[in-house]
Amino acid sequence: MKSNKEQISELVKDMLTESHEAMLKKIDKVLNSGCVDIEGWSKDNSPMILPKCIVTAILQNEATQYEGKGTSFEKQVKKEVRNIRYFL
Repeated sequence: MKSNKEQISELVKDMLTESHEAMLKKIDKVLNSGCVDIEGWSKDNSPMILPKCIVTAILQNEATQYEGKGTSFEKQVKKEVRNIRYFL
């Protein structure tokens, strides 16, 4: 029988794998949407700013699905997330 720690670890890994796949699909969505200035981007002038902005937006978007907004668990989730972030 697996311990709670092992079961939680497996669930987190599964969720991260699913999120990773979903986030990779969102890259093309962003680049094809017209919401970013692709033509204005230059590999010679601040080449990492736009990619970092895209990564940040995608990560924030993906994180919102786990926040539990509008549920009875929202407060608990916020508290736990805040606590966990202190240790990261």
